[in-house]
Amino acid sequence: MALGDRKSEDIFNKRTGGSADSKSISTEKETEIRDAFNNGDHIADTGKLDNLAPVLYAIQQLTEDIEELRRYITAEVGDGAQGPQGPQGPAGPQGDTGATGATGPAGADGADGTTPTITDLDGSRLPTRSGSSGTLWNNRGVVSVS
Repeated sequence: MALGDRKSEDIFNKRTGGSADSKSISTEKETEIRDAFNNGDHIADTGKLDNLAPVLYAIQQLTEDIEELRRYITAEVGDGAQGPQGPQGPAGPQGDTGATGATGPAGADGADGTTPTITDLDGSRLPTRSGSSGTLWNNRGVVSVS
């Protein structure tokens, strides 16, 4: 499912010059707003708190929702986690096992006779974790070199 279009607009921006608009504020004004927030002025001033309490409550709920989304994405999606692995499929057809095949003598297919050739690689019999440098392994269906 694709991410929907953004519904909210910026409360303020720091555009300057010809791109400034009715929501533009200076860096100094932003610092003043941030300092007032960090000092808790909106809580200490009873008049402000009475007027802003419903809005602050809604913003706090939105903040908690965003943090829950951040937690979920980091824990379940962002680290590359994947769902459970499905059942193993049927084995493919067996290739030739002659002199240069998988069970043939050492020599033609590799220095030790066990190294598969590019034509033998389907990845199904390779280890699923990276091994020592220069070895082949099955990286989620893609043959990779360590």
